[in-house]
Amino acid sequence: MIRLNLRLRRSYLLIWSFALWTFLAVFPPAYENYYPTPADRASFVAGMKQNSGMTAMWGPLEEPGDLGQIVMWEAGSMMIILGSVMSVLLIVGLHRKEEHQGNMELRRSTGIRATAPAAAAIITTAIASLIMGAGSALVLWTSGMYVDEMPPEGAATSGAVIALTMMGSAVLAQLVLLFVRNPASITRVALVTVASSFLLRALADSEDIGWLNWFSPLGWKTIVQPYVADNWGALGILAGICLAGATVATAAERFREYGRPLAALPALPQSRNKRIRGPVHLAIVLNRGTVITWTLVIAGLTAYFIALTGSLSEWMETQANVGQVFKEMFGAGDMKTEFIAYVAKLCGILVATMGVQTIVTYRGGELDRTVDLQRSAGIRGWVPLGVSGLVAGAAVLLGTLAVFLGGRVGLWTQESTTSGDYANLLPAAWSQLAPALLLTAVAVAVVGWLPALTHVAWVPVVSAAMLTLFGPVLDAPEWLIDLSPFEYVVKVDDGSWGIHFRMALSGLSLAVLGLWGANRREIR
Repeated sequence: MIRLNLRLRRSYLLIWSFALWTFLAVFPPAYENYYPTPADRASFVAGMKQNSGMTAMWGPLEEPGDLGQIVMWEAGSMMIILGSVMSVLLIVGLHRKEEHQGNMELRRSTGIRATAPAAAAIITTAIASLIMGAGSALVLWTSGMYVDEMPPEGAATSGAVIALTMMGSAVLAQLVLLFVRNPASITRVALVTVASSFLLRALADSEDIGWLNWFSPLGWKTIVQPYVADNWGALGILAGICLAGATVATAAERFREYGRPLAALPALPQSRNKRIRGPVHLAIVLNRGTVITWTLVIAGLTAYFIALTGSLSEWMETQANVGQVFKEMFGAGDMKTEFIAYVAKLCGILVATMGVQTIVTYRGGELDRTVDLQRSAGIRGWVPLGVSGLVAGAAVLLGTLAVFLGGRVGLWTQESTTSGDYANLLPAAWSQLAPALLLTAVAVAVVGWLPALTHVAWVPVVSAAMLTLFGPVLDAPEWLIDLSPFEYVVKVDDGSWGIHFRMALSGLSLAVLGLWGANRREIR
């Protein structure tokens, strides 16, 4: 089964692996160019150490602030987040999702043990994690050959912690899914475990509660400290935790009934039977759990990060060079205003991801033939994709509202908040609506005309996110960064709503084009 799993997911593994390795490879030379001297790096580290906002996002940055350490601080943090998402989606797709779709029933009918599918999924994920970690270590070791301050031992511990973080995140999701009753929510719940792990890590680092990082796979990098302490003893303990968790998850499968949770948690009582009143209502029922979860996560993340603006005032007053560090990262202007804009862009990316995911989920309905059932009722060919696009648009609107309301809650918790901060939050949050709608409409157009290339719908979102989050650090040209629709944040005294109107109009045109294509083609 392990060989079968690897064969079935080989394209998935290749795409994720080479994309993440390429992403990691560009950072060492970029940081060497951005902070060429020890004095530049010392200034950067001094600024980051005294800002809880940056600490919450990427973790603590300790002395001495070598290039390898800085690379793992930001690029390494993104690697473990994306790698964790990769491993969680992999283990869910190989086990519980296959079970939900009925494919695992055929395999179980051959007489294999009840624990075999779970064990095969865990081992496959472990192999993928080891490959990702080894490749990351090789990338960093190669970078150390032409970039100073990146010793081989740091590359080895970095690769090891990436692999263990991926495995730990997957095992945590597998354990949580033992208690999930609704099979349609398994992917959503699994991804929530990654978000919860991130929030726990952010709390541990920003509040200096180091022991909490042991309970969050995303916090294990802080414990190991690649390129600083290179704590091999901690790596050994973390490997033992992963092994123990995998053993428990596998053993628990002996007692779990096929297609059922190990122990059913209390569920909210159903007030009445559902009556589907049409295609729109059906799309709402199918997607509301995912939309609600995304909205709550977005609101919580926004509130948490915006609340950290209270530390900016103290941070700006510590050293003369700290303000310059902030301007290099976020641009000239008032620091609190720029940080609010940065958080709005970060959460706007999540809003766009929610919209695109809704459309990609619809394509899954075409593949498992449930859209055929809708079409058999006599509705027009464009209607199923149209109502999914409508729900995706409503989800984007709700997500943008969550950014605004979550931001207000975050500002409300800080004594240093002024009326100007609220005034800056309003346009910053709502200027993420049009970009998210545009990228969602791109997904509608792709699914409408080229359903076999649905995965391409993620390319604009990922590209825009990379340009927005890392374009300045990688010293990308301004015209290239401006290709990201998230870059056009409107502020009280800067920016224009004109480009947002054009993005919204372009999105509407793309959505109409996609529906036209869906009406002309056959379901396939």
